[in-house]
Amino acid sequence: MLGTIARTEMRAIPKVILCTLLVLLGLAQASATEAQDNQLCLMCHADVSLFAGQEDPSRLVVTQEEYSRSVHGAIGMSCTMCHQGWTFPHTPEMQPVNCGACHRTEQSTFDNSVHGYALARGNPQAPTCALCHGTHNIRHSSDPESPTHRLRVPETCAICHGTEGVLTTEMVKIPQPFASYEQSVHGVRSGQGVEAAANCTDCHGVHDLRSALDPLSKISALNVSSTCGQCHGDVQAEYDASIHGRALQAGLGDSPSCTDCHGEHLILSPSDPNAPTRGARLATQTCGPCHDDPEIISKYSLQGGVVVSFLDSYHGWASRGGYEAAATCYDCHTAHSVLPESDSTSSINPANVAATCGRCHEGADLAFALSYNHRTTGIGTNPVNQLIRAVYLVLIAVTIGGMVVHNLVIMNYYIMQRRRQLLAASYVTRFDRSELIQHLALTISFTLLVITGFALRFPDAWWVRALAAIGLTEPVRSTVHRICGMILILASLVHLHHVLFVTRGRAALRAMIPRLQDFKDAIANLRFYTWHSDRHVKFGRFDYTHKAEYWALIWGTVVMVITGLILWFPEKAVRILPALAVTVSQTIHYYEACLATLAILVWHFFFVIFHPDAYPMSWTWLTGKMSRDDVERHHAKWYEEELTGAEDPGTSH
Repeated sequence: MLGTIARTEMRAIPKVILCTLLVLLGLAQASATEAQDNQLCLMCHADVSLFAGQEDPSRLVVTQEEYSRSVHGAIGMSCTMCHQGWTFPHTPEMQPVNCGACHRTEQSTFDNSVHGYALARGNPQAPTCALCHGTHNIRHSSDPESPTHRLRVPETCAICHGTEGVLTTEMVKIPQPFASYEQSVHGVRSGQGVEAAANCTDCHGVHDLRSALDPLSKISALNVSSTCGQCHGDVQAEYDASIHGRALQAGLGDSPSCTDCHGEHLILSPSDPNAPTRGARLATQTCGPCHDDPEIISKYSLQGGVVVSFLDSYHGWASRGGYEAAATCYDCHTAHSVLPESDSTSSINPANVAATCGRCHEGADLAFALSYNHRTTGIGTNPVNQLIRAVYLVLIAVTIGGMVVHNLVIMNYYIMQRRRQLLAASYVTRFDRSELIQHLALTISFTLLVITGFALRFPDAWWVRALAAIGLTEPVRSTVHRICGMILILASLVHLHHVLFVTRGRAALRAMIPRLQDFKDAIANLRFYTWHSDRHVKFGRFDYTHKAEYWALIWGTVVMVITGLILWFPEKAVRILPALAVTVSQTIHYYEACLATLAILVWHFFFVIFHPDAYPMSWTWLTGKMSRDDVERHHAKWYEEELTGAEDPGTSH
């Protein structure tokens, strides 16, 4: 029997060998067929010239070398395994390749992602497998030349999420995070070739990208800490145990997650001067938005005024001044293990607060810690400070107000003394009544225009709020501004008539014409006042300072009137001017106002009020009169050529 079995087995061996040979022969034939199929395809698709004129010829061209180096070519896949159902020759229209036929898990994951959802809805901007992985040149993600390699993932995502951004079919603009990521601590390290640096897929996932509103998303508020914890495990543990982490897990969406404090893509190192977690920015930009929000304070019964009390403390002042060693929020409350005062492990718990202060203040005890906190430093939370402030506000008002009144009395005395001296002396008419009225109209309208104009530009300034409190609201402000603008225009037209059609005005205009002598006079005058010359310059009726100010006034008035009218009537202006004229006029109007205001304060007020020969004030702008002594001293040329021996109708002795 054993012999029979042995003979049977011996007869079976050749059959096994035969089957094996047949299988190997079949595989060889299949491989040869695949190679023949590829060669048949490459006969056309390796020739670039055959596809010249196509909309995108590169997608139709593939070389043997390129394909062989791909992951598909390396395992001997034929073209028809992806491009199924094709025969030769074939029509130009091609059906999209179904990657899911082999990669079912990835396809299913992608279909449930935001990218897959957009693609299913027919969004032309939605990415496909080929957009991220390539087509015939697909390489493994471990290959440095692969677009899905760790160091190249940001570049691949930037195809859509770069500076151009993505506009969906719903006209929704998708954020453009690539530029921010490049500047972040993660992006910088990635750019330096550090493969461990976090990239897009580390935070958003590979194929399973989901919206931040999706509870399953890696960037959902509930999951952000675990996403960041992939690299920052110790920080995640601290955050999850903190009051912020506990609140978020309890469903309180107002509680901050990692990205609320550090940012989403533009995450900067705390040592970076621009980081929101650096110095005084921590209080104003990071902690402040929540802890200074009246709604959140009321909603969760938080202590109010903590941001203000910090900024108004030594720590806040020094920190805002750039002193890096000054304590900020995290120095007392920690960066991630933030806990309420009632928690026994909190850094500000009565049992621990002395040690917290002791990190900077050697020998600090509980009494010291209680002497300097948000409750004691804040005026709003400390009744003693409130009383002291109230007393000092009254004291300041009475003391400084009394000083102002006292000094005004003295100044008024000297102003009136100059007035009496002028009346007692022989004088000439510098400006007639018409010119005085023109100047007064200009003074009043200009002053009110400056006040009402800058009130619009700086609505948060204390003096603007004070004016609003007494009735200068926006409707009133805009009305007053426009009325004053019309007064300025009217005064300008009256002045134009005066200098063109009135004899005295024409004479004044001729005297105002700039000449080369004015430049020489300016040089000589500065030489005199710098002790380089002992000769006082003999000026005419108007010196170079008057001429410079007068023509600057003419220019400024023309510019302000034109731009002001464009801003007043923008609908009519754009009918005859380019649309850009409105915004350009707004810019010119503001900066010309700054220039004019500063010129009046620095230049005009100096010669009318602060000049030693005029102080405490020249009366000429109110009376139009100027003593002959002043004329002879300041306008010697005018005096010698036109006034010597002449009796002015208004002359007094």
